Amino acid sequence: MASVGALVLAGGAGRRFGSDKRIAQLGSGKTVLTATLEILNPVFAQTIVVLKPGDEELAESLKAAFDRLVCTFALDASLGMGHSLAHGAAFVGQWYGAAVCLGDMPFIQPASLQRLIDTFLTHEHPSPILVPNYNNRPGHPVIFHHKYFEALSQLKGDQGARRVIDQHRSAVQPLLLADPGIHQDIDRPEDLASTI
Repeated sequence: MASVGALVLAGGAGRRFGSDKRIAQLGSGKTVLTATLEILNPVFAQTIVVLKPGDEELAESLKAAFDRLVCTFALDASLGMGHSLAHGAAFVGQWYGAAVCLGDMPFIQPASLQRLIDTFLTHEHPSPILVPNYNNRPGHPVIFHHKYFEALSQLKGDQGARRVIDQHRSAVQPLLLADPGIHQDIDRPEDLASTI
């Protein structure tokens, strides 16, 4: 059976936040990264979390808490999201599709993720890039067909997957969702109290 995995980018510096937002606590008492993974991990076939060097203790705690979760370390994560994404893309070769997820988006609804996966697996386009939309704005996660894994593995800088999306516009397929959580990430401490 075709599998879709989650490639979670969690190796950023979080400069705007002022400290390590991955371990900052939400109102629920859970950390941002843990709350995000609690939504993602049950829905996807496997979860790969891209961390930065020095995150070994965090990686061990995540692996102990979640099944089907692998942590990997992007040595050049400090150079930008593109580097982390390229590093992670090297580990997704067996997947049919990869959902590129951000490690600071704990407000996405699990039903939205399931709808993304189901739509991706049954889409009429032979190799879609499926982009969730809410209020006519694209959000996360974007699911990439395995055809684009090589292109993702070549990314650099801080642009993320935008270059791959721009180069393959004819494959980009929007999926309308009634979920503002696809836009809501944690950039500043005041975002921790946000609820949708």
